[in-house]
Amino acid sequence: MKTIVATMAGIPALFLLVCTTCFGVELPQSFPTADGFSMHLPENWKPIPKDVLDKYSRAIAKMAPKAEKQVYDYGFQRADAPKWFAYPYILVQVKRSGRIPEEQLESLKRIEQAMDDSFAKATDSLSSFTSNASIGEPLYDPASNTLWTQVAIDVNEIGTVRGIIGAILTNEGFVQVACYARNADFKEYFPTFEAVVKNTEIRKELNYTSSNEQAGNDSAEGKRGAISMETIALLFAGALLVIIGWRFSRKKSGDS
Repeated sequence: MKTIVATMAGIPALFLLVCTTCFGVELPQSFPTADGFSMHLPENWKPIPKDVLDKYSRAIAKMAPKAEKQVYDYGFQRADAPKWFAYPYILVQVKRSGRIPEEQLESLKRIEQAMDDSFAKATDSLSSFTSNASIGEPLYDPASNTLWTQVAIDVNEIGTVRGIIGAILTNEGFVQVACYARNADFKEYFPTFEAVVKNTEIRKELNYTSSNEQAGNDSAEGKRGAISMETIALLFAGALLVIIGWRFSRKKSGDS
């Protein structure tokens, strides 16, 4: 099985293996969506209601006004969690900004530059209660048509939180699956996170196809693809907002 390694300052190499073998991870629950894909989750996980996700998005916009606005289409967390957005949890965003041409995936400098700009804005917005934010370089796995990256950030009163993000390419854009956990638990949940991303099933007609299969649409696809790469960059940088979940649940419940 293919292994991808990213370099992020301050993150142990153990956590940078994106496509490692994940034997023993069972995902018996299937969650078909109205957006042309199905998620598969462990037995003890549950969906986060849409109204809760919408409140979460509004909380992010208020607490990080300089960052790009984030909207979440689906979310999941452990069924035994004491409140919404208690770590670990998974957030899913669906984008239909256009198919990304293969040639753009051969050099990811464009997405890295856009990530740097957006990441700086997000970091600045959260500087009053975070520090040591890091984001990994984007890496592409052609076997699964997935762009990967990771984030890490130190949060006041909670410590380090880490996330692994997989953007699964489609012929309309991509499905981004972002998985988050506290540093102390990240190693435990990493195989589950990887399995969830890699077992996401995209409907056949939405599957990412080669440029040969897209013959006749090169001009239109290239234009839409450029927008898609920039959109992925913004979402990868927005993954820094992992910590908002803690602030959101803390405010709601009054827990420290």
